[in-house]
Amino acid sequence: MDVPGGPLIMPRPPPPYTTDKDEIEVLVTSTFLPSYDAIRKGSSSECEIRTEVRKKILRDLGPPKPTKTNWCAILLAFLSGVFFTLCSALVKGLESIDPMELLVLRSSIQVAAMLPIVAYRGRNPFGPPGLRLLLVLQGIVGGVTLVLLFFSFRRLPLGDATSIIFSSPVFVLLLSFLCLREPCGFFRTLIVFLLVTGVVLISKPPLIFHQGQVENYDGLGYSAAILGALFTAINIVVMRRCKEVHYSILVLHFSAWSLVVATILTQIHGPWTTGGPLRHASLTHWGLASLVGVTGLLGQVLLARALSMEGAGKVAVTRSLDIVLAFVLQIAFWDEVPDWMGALGACLVCICVAAMGAEAQLTQVAATIP
Repeated sequence: MDVPGGPLIMPRPPPPYTTDKDEIEVLVTSTFLPSYDAIRKGSSSECEIRTEVRKKILRDLGPPKPTKTNWCAILLAFLSGVFFTLCSALVKGLESIDPMELLVLRSSIQVAAMLPIVAYRGRNPFGPPGLRLLLVLQGIVGGVTLVLLFFSFRRLPLGDATSIIFSSPVFVLLLSFLCLREPCGFFRTLIVFLLVTGVVLISKPPLIFHQGQVENYDGLGYSAAILGALFTAINIVVMRRCKEVHYSILVLHFSAWSLVVATILTQIHGPWTTGGPLRHASLTHWGLASLVGVTGLLGQVLLARALSMEGAGKVAVTRSLDIVLAFVLQIAFWDEVPDWMGALGACLVCICVAAMGAEAQLTQVAATIP
């Protein structure tokens, strides 16, 4: 076939992929000729040859170079955890005010703060056309999550509630395995087992512990904390699908739907109704209630900024320090010292959260072990 400028020379198609042993030998010996003969003599099968060559490559490359840590992002993640824990402590401490009214105030403050940012960025407050339904789902799930968290913070010791809520990776792994078909190997299965063990040690269900003290067991509080961890996981999975959406729109939807859900619950009397109306509170309590919104907003914004500067793994490891801070506040302000089982369960949750955050690094190091 002729074309202007000369005949068209068709490129030769590549040979079909083959797993023939001779092809493998050519590929390997072209790079590792000095050591390949020794490997081949000591190996009796193609599988063993591949394994030995892989180990030789990893040894020649040396240990993986550690990636640089963005310490500014780590500081922001730590400050985010501090603000979230302070918000939780304020919700627990303001016992004279209905927690749903505190949530209404917090959501109103966050909506008022996010709207100018969305307008300044020139974004559509409803989000991109293809993701609007997911944003609505994320907002509703986030609103229900905050209701469950506020309810559990009011009824449970602060450290217990925080530790159980941080067990949300259990549900994230299960949902990712069932819905997203992500692999769940031995490492993740072990993490799930240890996290569940930690939650059981913290919550001490009557079927396993203290069977004669069922009347003193706050089943609603612990159920709300576990459901809060589940809805937190659902929210994380949904947010993975909205990762290209600006954080201001995510926080705006999250806050707007929290406002709707909390407003509805303030009009319905139920177990979540504890304390009096906010309008009857003193000026000091009004100031502390406003801090619930401010600390919650700062925690959300700092967390979003930290995730934009550093990987989610390192941020998750840093956020696990929230559990320690929650127990410190629990002991300092409420004089509630955890027993050995609660402390052991909290330690298991901390270790598992840190291990999940460092999963990639641990896997990379394990691959270099001969």
